[in-house]
Amino acid sequence: MVTRCRTAVLDTELRACVLALCADAYEEDLSPYLDDIGEGEHLLGWQDGELVSHLMWVERLLYRDRSSVAQRPALRSAYIELVATAPSQQGRGHASTLMRAAAAALGDFDVGALSPSDEAFYARLGWERWHGPLFVRGQAEGSDREAWEPTPDEEIMILRLPRTPSELDVHAPLAVDWRPGEVW
Repeated sequence: MVTRCRTAVLDTELRACVLALCADAYEEDLSPYLDDIGEGEHLLGWQDGELVSHLMWVERLLYRDRSSVAQRPALRSAYIELVATAPSQQGRGHASTLMRAAAAALGDFDVGALSPSDEAFYARLGWERWHGPLFVRGQAEGSDREAWEPTPDEEIMILRLPRTPSELDVHAPLAVDWRPGEVW
């Protein structure tokens, strides 16, 4: 069974369960990360009353170029985070089920996006790799002007949705606003 909820309605017990599941799957404490990425939508995968898998998405703007924002507006993305399955339940399709449920729920967004830990897993679910250079947006030091800093070690994948612009070029530059923790 899959349930959906906003971060704001995760009670203390459910939040602890989500964080424990993610910590087991990622082998690290992710409680600061959950705070850093902010409010989002969670999909929770349950089996026999036990939380076995999780993912969430947050809204992030993806910028396609620096110079003509009015001509090529930012893409409103559902940025997928914390895809996790309990180690004892991995390989049974739980994460795939959540990813398909997420794709079906993202119709109000221009594009789905994520930073893949396993590109082949996401590719088989219809996600495609972004081949263009990636950047993080911020302020130029000592200035009030916008700056794009390269993030050459980052990779992202996108999922085309009904609202995805037909001319979207996965070889073009792409930027995201800076945030604490992981930029992409």
